[in-house]
Amino acid sequence: MEDCKYLNDKYAINKWIFFTFNYPYDFIERCWSDEPMMVSHIREKFNSYGGDMNRLYCGLDKINSNKLLEWVLDNYNSERKLYGGLG
Repeated sequence: MEDCKYLNDKYAINKWIFFTFNYPYDFIERCWSDEPMMVSHIREKFNSYGGDMNRLYCGLDKINSNKLLEWVLDNYNSERKLYGGLG
């Protein structure tokens, strides 16, 4: 594996890109499970954007965009791995 000061950044970006194309249908409910009112609000927003993940992300405030990023980093594991193929 290459020695790279941006290796963690590469993993995070790769994970985000694959998540935007392959997100689980219930990611909003899972990410905001501790805030039921936000689930409804964010689901409506996401649906109004036609399921455009990047548009949703850009439309979230700082707290909620950070919450989504942390959830993706902690929970999404279906990305193509940078080294060693899939899974």
